[in-house]
Amino acid sequence: MSGPGPLVDRALTPDDLDAYLRLRETTFGYPGRSDEVLAAFTARLPRTLGAFVAGELASTVTRHDYRIHVAGTTVAAGGFGSISTAPEHRRRGHVARLMHASLAAGRDEGQGWNLLYPFDAAFYARYGWASVPTGVLLELTPEHLPSGTPRHLRRVDGPAAAGLAAPYARAAASRTFADTRNVGPWDVWQELDGAPGEGLLRYASDSAFVALRLRYVDGEPRMEVIDLGWSDAAGRDAVWGTLAGFRGHVARVRIHVPWDDPVALDRVRGHAVTGHAGLMARVADVVLALSPLRSVADDDTPLDLPPLHLRVVDPFAAWNDGVWRLVPGPTGTSVTPSRSTPDATLDVRGLALLVSGAGAPLNARRAGWADGSGRALATVAALSAGRRPYRSLVDAF
Repeated sequence: MSGPGPLVDRALTPDDLDAYLRLRETTFGYPGRSDEVLAAFTARLPRTLGAFVAGELASTVTRHDYRIHVAGTTVAAGGFGSISTAPEHRRRGHVARLMHASLAAGRDEGQGWNLLYPFDAAFYARYGWASVPTGVLLELTPEHLPSGTPRHLRRVDGPAAAGLAAPYARAAASRTFADTRNVGPWDVWQELDGAPGEGLLRYASDSAFVALRLRYVDGEPRMEVIDLGWSDAAGRDAVWGTLAGFRGHVARVRIHVPWDDPVALDRVRGHAVTGHAGLMARVADVVLALSPLRSVADDDTPLDLPPLHLRVVDPFAAWNDGVWRLVPGPTGTSVTPSRSTPDATLDVRGLALLVSGAGAPLNARRAGWADGSGRALATVAALSAGRRPYRSLVDAF
C-alpha cells in the first residue's frame, strides 16, 4: 500500500521548490533559504524525481550527471543525492521506485554507472549498490606522516584549475571512480580557489598536487588537506614531503588518504576518523559499463583475455539480468546477450567489485556474489586494468 490518495511520480517544477526544501529540512535539517541556496536547488528541480501522495511531496531522488574514470577510461555516470522521504510516508517503497526510474533514465542517457553516499549502506545494498573502499580519513600529528621530498612541488597561485588540473587528470586516470571534473552540477575548482583570508595553500608538480587549509581550532594550529593526488612514486613522495614540512607549524593534520596507500594501512589503527560516509557504486547498465573496458595491464600493455559467458543476477534492474557474452580486447569489450550456459555467475554487486578493482573473485565468492569458473571470474577482474577506487572528498555530492 502507498497510503491514502492517488500516487504520482514526476519531475519537480519551480512550483515544487518550497515543498522540496521543506522535505529536505525534515530529512537533513538544512539547507535554509538564502538566495544562493534557492538558486542551487532551483537548478536541481528538473533532475529531481518526486513521489506525490494525494498531491503532497512524499519522497525525492536527485540524479546528478558526471564523467568518471573507470579502469583507465572515462565514462558517463549518474550520482544519486537528495534521497529523502517524509517520516509519515516512509517504508512504502517510494525511494526504491524513484531510484529504479532514475536509474533507467540515466541508462537512457548513456550512464553505465551510478554512485551514491549512503545514509544506510544495507538499505542500498538490497537494490544492487556495493560499498567500495575509496579512502581512509585520518587525524594525526605531522610527525606521523612520511618525510618525503618537498622540493619537487611548487607553490600554485592564481586559479586552481590552471595549476592543478593537469596533475589531477594524470592522478585521476590511475584511479577508478575519480571524477573528471569537467561535467557536474558544480565547479570543484572554484572550491579549491578559496576565499581571501582562508589560508588555502596549493602545491603541484607534473605528477602530483596537494591543496590544504591552515586554521586554528580551539586555539590550536591545524591543517586540513582538502585534495591530493599523484600518478607515480616521485609524486607521492613529494606530496608527503610537502605535508611533513609543516612539522612544528601545525599540531594536527586531517587528511583523506587513498585506502590502499601504505600510510592508510599503517595509520588506520588509532588515527582513523569514523562516521564519514563511504561510497557505493552500481552497474547501471551492463553493456554501457563493460563495453569501454580494455584487456590491458596497469601500464596499458595488452593482455590476452579469453571470451566468456557471464550470468549477471540483478532483480532490481531487469535489463541487466541474464547471460552476456564478453569478448575483451585492447580497445574495449564486446558485450552481447547470450543463451549459452554461463561460465560464471555474478551478483551485480560482485560485478561492481571486480571491474572496479575493489575486490577479488574470492571476496565475491565469500559474500555469496560469485560462482563458477575461477578463470572466467579472473578475466572479469582483469578488466579493472589494475586500477583501484579512489574519489576525493572534495568531489562528494
